[in-house]
Amino acid sequence: MNDHQLGVTLRQQVLSNLQQGRGTEGRRLQALAGDLCGEEQLKLLPALRHLLLSAAFASAVSQSPPLDGSRLQPRLMQELEEVFNPSICQRMESVVEGLLGQSLAKARDSVSEPAPAPASQGGGNNALLSGLAFLSGGLAVALVGAVLLLRQSPPSSVEIPSTPRPRAVAPAPSAKPLAPPQQVNLPEPEPITPPQPPAANIDQAIAAVEGLYAALSGKSYDQARSFFGGTAADQFDPAFFNQFERVSVADLRETGQEGFLVTLQGVVTFAYPDGSVQSESRRFSVDTASTPALITASEFGGVIKAR
Repeated sequence: MNDHQLGVTLRQQVLSNLQQGRGTEGRRLQALAGDLCGEEQLKLLPALRHLLLSAAFASAVSQSPPLDGSRLQPRLMQELEEVFNPSICQRMESVVEGLLGQSLAKARDSVSEPAPAPASQGGGNNALLSGLAFLSGGLAVALVGAVLLLRQSPPSSVEIPSTPRPRAVAPAPSAKPLAPPQQVNLPEPEPITPPQPPAANIDQAIAAVEGLYAALSGKSYDQARSFFGGTAADQFDPAFFNQFERVSVADLRETGQEGFLVTLQGVVTFAYPDGSVQSESRRFSVDTASTPALITASEFGGVIKAR
């Protein structure tokens, strides 16, 4: 699904919970958001969880009817714009529109038409051409009359005045060349560094993975569920971990980071009741925007030491 459809689906689930009297508890909505987000919305998951826990969202749900009206959109977007970068907020705008039951905004291309020429311009040109034609006709009549008059008059000697010789003008003194202006060295402007989004907390991500396996090893599955959500839920089935005497994780190290999302690589050890042990490599995706940090995905890497 796209970003707008994600908001529509989340809205339907929230309204259904309200009709059934189940309320809108923040942790339950965070887990629901993780289940609904596909791979193309993983970057939006921290912002969506932040919005679902905000006072602005709680106020929008408490309205009558809940999540209704475009007037709620500026308040919800302000909650996001104070924390997240513009690219995330731009995508979240489509999610918020779906969450409030609005249709997608359609961009309209504005086409500018050339302004028509004023009507007076053509009339001015016509008047000017008419005046020129009138003057041309008058000059032609005058020339014809002058030619006829010269033919009727007897020729007379016309004294042509002598053209005076031009006086020699002394050359002007050459002006001294102006010195070129001195070049002023201006200081180069300092580069403007755009603000960077807050970095993810790697220590919180490691603590979440270690806390998860400590709870799984102690068979405290209710406590373990507070450390994961979304598509990672099927990787930590209690029926699978009941077969081990204990489990542990070690050698956790960061392999990638994008916004609040941290990728860790570590070694998971399974101890069977008969004393045998198997070690495997595993990759974890941890969202550090929530408290505590939430494991959103887990992937098997390979067997390091077989049983």
